[in-house]
Amino acid sequence: MEYRLSNESLPSSLYRIDYPGSRTSYSRREGFMAAQRTKTYGDQADSEFKRDIVKQFTWDCKDPVPFISLFSDREHAENWGLKQPWRGKATYLSRSDWALYVIDTNHLGDACFFRLKDLVVCLGLKLPDKADQHISGTYLCLHNIPPAAIVERIDPEQVQYDRDNRLDTKRVEAEKWDYLDDYDSSEREALQENWNTIIEKNLEDNW
Repeated sequence: MEYRLSNESLPSSLYRIDYPGSRTSYSRREGFMAAQRTKTYGDQADSEFKRDIVKQFTWDCKDPVPFISLFSDREHAENWGLKQPWRGKATYLSRSDWALYVIDTNHLGDACFFRLKDLVVCLGLKLPDKADQHISGTYLCLHNIPPAAIVERIDPEQVQYDRDNRLDTKRVEAEKWDYLDDYDSSEREALQENWNTIIEKNLEDNW
């Protein structure tokens, strides 16, 4: 069965976090390149294809695979980047050596894409537990994303600013809603603090 997506069925934008140690490489001349750039699959239901998909989402697996993972939701990509899971316990590593890239899917040419959710559901794949949160919004590109499709690079400081700005906007919207009219001042203060905590938690964990 053919699971390849047409370019027309892709979201208008996709997002990629480029970070130290990633198996996917980036250069301005070549764009994003998978670790394995020649492998193809005659049958997308065969065991090797399935194994390589699972390897792509197994954090400690360093085998070269021909896929590039992308987010379809910008906030999801930003939150993952800000958490910097690749640092692990190595707190001495720089916190500013990564970037968010925006991909315009109208300029992908003949790039080959898959939707992770389709593969998990149709092929019965079992991903590692920590990868489950990515299933619904992740796309996979085979081999290469051309530089013409990469339209923006956003550094960590700007990503943090954008995220904080959205949080402030949501707080303003909550105040306009003024759902605390029926409470006295002490109750309002406690409930408002709780509401702010919920908003921040949702932004941090919006996977």
